[in-house]
Amino acid sequence: MSTAPGMKPELFVLRDERGPILYAPLAQLMARANEPAIAAALAYANNPASLAGMTEDEQTVVRAFEEGGFFALHEAPVHEQVFRPTQVTLFPTNNCNLRCSYCYAFGGEGGASGEPITTMDAEVAKRAVDFIANNAKERREAGEFIPCFNVSFHGNGEPFCAFDLIRDIVWYAQDLSERLDIPVYFNAASNGVLSEEQLDFLVANFNSVNISFDGLPEFQDANRPVAGGGGSFKHVDRTLRRLSEAKLDFGIRTTVTAAMVDRMPEMAAFVAEAYPGIAQLHLEPVWECGRCRTTDDAMPDSATFTQRYLEALEAATARGMRIVFSGARQDMLVDSFCKVSSGSFTVTATGDVTSCYEVSYKSDPRSERFFYGRFDRELGEFVFDQAKLDELSRLNVRTFAFCNDCFCRWHCAGDCAAKVLDGIAPEEHRGSTRCEITRALTLNQIQRKLEWKPPEDGSEEDA
Repeated sequence: MSTAPGMKPELFVLRDERGPILYAPLAQLMARANEPAIAAALAYANNPASLAGMTEDEQTVVRAFEEGGFFALHEAPVHEQVFRPTQVTLFPTNNCNLRCSYCYAFGGEGGASGEPITTMDAEVAKRAVDFIANNAKERREAGEFIPCFNVSFHGNGEPFCAFDLIRDIVWYAQDLSERLDIPVYFNAASNGVLSEEQLDFLVANFNSVNISFDGLPEFQDANRPVAGGGGSFKHVDRTLRRLSEAKLDFGIRTTVTAAMVDRMPEMAAFVAEAYPGIAQLHLEPVWECGRCRTTDDAMPDSATFTQRYLEALEAATARGMRIVFSGARQDMLVDSFCKVSSGSFTVTATGDVTSCYEVSYKSDPRSERFFYGRFDRELGEFVFDQAKLDELSRLNVRTFAFCNDCFCRWHCAGDCAAKVLDGIAPEEHRGSTRCEITRALTLNQIQRKLEWKPPEDGSEEDA
């Protein structure tokens, strides 16, 4: 048999209205079976010697599961251990041209503590690009497959409010790419309120972009007003139509509040029909933090969000559009929800280095955990705290005992550390209401795969 002494395959039993499902997440195998068959499989997985005492029918079932690969041992995923990033995310500014009601960072207002509105110094941005590009060069020379280096623009404000800086850094990275003979990939997260000049530049130079848009015109205008007052839908609609016409790889990120949740299917239908060519629609329940705590915005009930998400999924699928929720990703095997455990190289407008997009100010109490470096102007380079990096490495599902018995553990990997570990040690992780959504939607992904059948015409389709 394929098991080794002292080791067991990782198996879970899931149940729905049709009965039990045997699930092997590391093998990404799933099968429906009756209760006696499941019991025989679990008995054998826990003690292979038990096979001898089984009935002939039970032995037949066990052998069938074995031939299917359910008892094979698979190594669990491990996040990157060495800090040599080939991607940087730059936060060009904390200024913003919108005043979104639920903004996690109080965009345009300097965070919860009202820190100064700041634009990143060009030298800081260029040295960050140098750092990742040289890492890509050295790792390529060492024989690793490094297809490109990646420059992203994100932020606790609207990146394109610092358009002159973005333009200079894109040109700088393109020149560096030519000198090193390594491709550079550009992507951005934006609120979509862009000038014609900015749109032209985006379409001409970027590989992909994610636009924050709240699904329907009335929600966009109510939740995401411009800084001077008034709705923003007409501006973002123009941007999305331009991206669609240009066939640029773009997605939409929609934050769902309790007041919006029942209209999620309508959102999916509107987006799919208004913006053909969209790569995906990302639907995420609002997290009650930042400016959200000063407004009436509230997180939707987890059961309601799940039900409306599944209805939106059907609406999207019927129109050829993909939708996602960050925690439900059964096709992924990871031990960390994001790159926080391997030291995501994210540089704030002040030149500080954070491993988490959501922790971007020194005044944020969580910065003690997530800030691990800074740009040293005297040295002209970034300096990093290895002890902090070592601590960040522990923010993975292996240290979350709460997740040990969850079938999603190698998919969601314990969820967003900034949310579930706010002020507590990794060992104290106790999940959140998002866990209920993640489990329900991941189970649905498994169910859909079990029901999938090849199309009769022999064409390839996603399960």
